[in-house]
Amino acid sequence: MQISLSLWRVNKMDVNLKYIAKLANVSVSTVSRALRNDPKVKEDTKERINMIAEKLNYVPNQAAKSLVTRQTKTLGLVLPNLRTFMHDIFDGIEKVCSKNDYNILLGISDGNPYKEMKELKLLLEKRVDGIILFYVGGVYNRESLEFLSNISLPIVLIDRYLPNSNFDFVVSNNEGGSRMLVDYLVNKGHEKIGFIYQLEDSTTIKERLNGFSHSFIDKPISLHPEYIIADECMGMENGYRCTNKLLSMKEPPSAIVGSTGDITLGVVKYLIENPEMSKKVTLCGFDDFEFISFLKIPVTTVTQQTGKMGEKAAEIILKRINGEEFNRQKIFLNTNLFER
Repeated sequence: MQISLSLWRVNKMDVNLKYIAKLANVSVSTVSRALRNDPKVKEDTKERINMIAEKLNYVPNQAAKSLVTRQTKTLGLVLPNLRTFMHDIFDGIEKVCSKNDYNILLGISDGNPYKEMKELKLLLEKRVDGIILFYVGGVYNRESLEFLSNISLPIVLIDRYLPNSNFDFVVSNNEGGSRMLVDYLVNKGHEKIGFIYQLEDSTTIKERLNGFSHSFIDKPISLHPEYIIADECMGMENGYRCTNKLLSMKEPPSAIVGSTGDITLGVVKYLIENPEMSKKVTLCGFDDFEFISFLKIPVTTVTQQTGKMGEKAAEIILKRINGEEFNRQKIFLNTNLFER
C-alpha cells in the first residue's frame, strides 16, 4: 500500500484512531480492535495498523479509553511519609503495578487523620480504580471510619487494620515480633525489661504491647508494669524522654524494647548522649533501617517483610478492581529477628 509522505507529517495531537484508520484504509473500530490485539482481526491487517501506529508514535488517549473500560489504570496510595520502611512498601506496590500497566497516585497524610481524608478525596476526584491505605485515622475515630465506609472503591489496608470492618489488610505479625524479642532477652539473662510504646489508636501498637505483656506468662521472670511507659509526645522525642525516665529509676531495666523505629532511634540518641548508661542497657526494637548497623549503639531488631507487604496489597487490590470475588483477606506476615 502506498501512503503519501505528507500524511506522516502530522502534529502528535492530531494522531488518533480516526487518522490511523485513514492511513490503513480500514474502519476506526478495526483499528481499535487491532491495537487491543483482538484475534478477530486478520494478522496482516493487525501488523499494518501497528506499524502505522508505531511510526506515528501513537499514544492511546487514556481518558477516552477509561470511558469505555470504566477504569483509569491508576491506583491510589496514601502513606504517612516516605521515611524508613515506607520506601520498601512503595517499591513492592510499584513492582506489581508496573507488571500490570498500572500507575500510582501518591498522597502523604503526615500521620494526620484530617489530612488523610483530604488526600483520599483528591484521589477519588482523580477517579482512581482502587486505594491502598496506611490508615492513621484510628480504630475509634468515628469521622474517619464513616468517611472510609462511604468509599465505594476497593480498599486494602497496610501495616494496620480495622478489626470490625470488611476491608482487606496486609500487616505484620506484631504480637509474634514482641514475643520474639522477649524470648531473645530472657535467653540473654535479662530479668528487668522495659517497653516504650506510642499513645496512638492503632492495632500495630496495641498488638506489640499485648505481645510483650503476654510473653511473660510462661517465663521464669515477672512482668514489671512500671517499665511499660509512653510519653505524650511522639516518635524519637517519646523514646528519648521515656528512656530518661526508665534509667532514672531506683532499679532501672537492663533492657529496653522500642515499639517503633522512631522510638528506638530516640533511645539511641539518649544513650549516645549518656555513654555511661549505654554499657548497662541492651536495646531492641522494631524495623531494620539501612543505617542501623552503623550506629554506635547495637540494636537487635524485629524485621518486617515490608516489600512483600506492598506486593501482597497490590495483588489483592488489582484482583478486586478486576471483579474477582473472594473472602476478606486477612494477611499477617511473619517477622524475623536480626541480632546485633
